[in-house]
Amino acid sequence: MGGLSEIESGGHQLNNNLDLVAENIKDLQIYRIVMKIKAYGIKEEGGKAEPFYYERNVGDHEVRVKIIYCAIARGDVQFISNDWGDTKFPLVPGHEIVGIVEETGSNVTVLKVGDRVGVGYQQDACFECEFCKAGNEQFCIQQKVIGVDCYGGLAEHIVVDSRFAFKLPPALHPVNSVPLLSSGLTVYSGIVNAQLPANSVVGVLGAGGLGQLAIQFLNKMGHEVYAFSHSPEKKEMINKLRAEFILSSNPDSLSTLNKQFDFIISTLNVPYDLDAFLKILKPQGKFCVVASPLEKQPIALGLLYDYAQRTIYGNYVGSRKNMIDMLDFSAKHHIESAVEVMPFSKMNEAIEKVKTGGVKIRLVLENQE
Repeated sequence: MGGLSEIESGGHQLNNNLDLVAENIKDLQIYRIVMKIKAYGIKEEGGKAEPFYYERNVGDHEVRVKIIYCAIARGDVQFISNDWGDTKFPLVPGHEIVGIVEETGSNVTVLKVGDRVGVGYQQDACFECEFCKAGNEQFCIQQKVIGVDCYGGLAEHIVVDSRFAFKLPPALHPVNSVPLLSSGLTVYSGIVNAQLPANSVVGVLGAGGLGQLAIQFLNKMGHEVYAFSHSPEKKEMINKLRAEFILSSNPDSLSTLNKQFDFIISTLNVPYDLDAFLKILKPQGKFCVVASPLEKQPIALGLLYDYAQRTIYGNYVGSRKNMIDMLDFSAKHHIESAVEVMPFSKMNEAIEKVKTGGVKIRLVLENQE
């Protein structure tokens, strides 16, 4: 009997040891996926980017991405300046990212290590609310976005919900596709929401990063495209994108276009005469806003209903489906952005160039480490 008790005692001890080993393995697994991420943070409003470290583990639905390219856009500069009043410091800017998947969570099935992916402004959603269930994750009340809820792409790595890391079609060049991930998504979604009939007459206000992509999308969708810009030097570029140039600073240019446009999309972040552009919309024309000046814009409301049924609507980024459709459309029609590439080591110089308007095309930082 004594021998049996000793065996039982030994068995209990063995089980305890196995439990301890299992716990150690579990702890080891947790340890393995907790990573200290090297990033570059802005500690205060208007500050400079400097090395900043934070720890992040990879959750069941998440992926860790090695960042190769990160755009610095006007929106990043506005986050740094806290123009909208919701920036959380320290801020790691960069909301258009291309990189390579290095690690996947246990529930990730669509992506694998080595995949080239793009990440945009939104990084997470609840997937349970009415908006998520309807496929409009961009309106999720619990969404997490760069600059407000989480850190961005000015870093060596980023950990993001895999459902917001999108595999890039092979036909897209990695560096030229970076601006598609927010700017491209925003204008594409705004255009698609208009449900335009074939061969519509359409206008694009502004020919910067957003505007250039909007011109390309509208052109490849088969519409007659006009681009309004106050910069005569952009005429050649606009014509190369297969749109007609209209000098918006010339009042006579608009007065001859009364009620000719089915659709206008505004990418402007400076004050402009909204009424002048509403007048050139057809009676049932649509005006989409994807950017705006910080100042309030006046509007003559009668232009919406006086012998008309005009519509003004805004567009905030896009859904996951919009992103997938946009990337596929871009790959099929060879839609990309002209970019200037600078190394991560010159990030503060890059931010200053964007801030002062020293970049005429999109600026992308390359992580060379």
